[in-house]
Amino acid sequence: MGPMQGPLGKTTAVGTSQDVLNSRQFFSRDIGYLRDMALFWPFVLYSIFAVASAFSATDKHFAIRFATVAIAALILAKEKLLLFVVGAGFIAIQCAINLVLHPWNWAVFVATILTACPLLVASRYWRNRKLSYRLPREFRLVDALWSIASLCASLLLMYVASPFNHLW
Repeated sequence: MGPMQGPLGKTTAVGTSQDVLNSRQFFSRDIGYLRDMALFWPFVLYSIFAVASAFSATDKHFAIRFATVAIAALILAKEKLLLFVVGAGFIAIQCAINLVLHPWNWAVFVATILTACPLLVASRYWRNRKLSYRLPREFRLVDALWSIASLCASLLLMYVASPFNHLW
């Protein structure tokens, strides 16, 4: 084992502490990966709610609010195309499950086709795309907890921003 000395610029067992400060790692994950993972649930949930509210004449203002949050989550993501494709794939899978478990519905079928198309095009033409961060090889407890925290924060934001709550 290498020499270990004091903090900030001195030599440690893994290198200099300056190297540790310059690394973009947190919980052994890249910061960009954690940011995109945290933005996944707001993007997916608010996209679903925006589309669902857009078809209601009385809830158009909800559709605008939800779409604004979904677009903001997409803008804040580092890998926008990856977030969009994964979100579209998630929605396509949910719609396909809905088609299998519930009676036939043409609107759900059209939504399945429309959200599956970006996924199929990406799987065909986006084989070895170079991402700005390295994806982890396995999904660990830190990833699961981070995802659950993102989901809870998204639902809390929806509750706080809802005009039906009585907080204000």
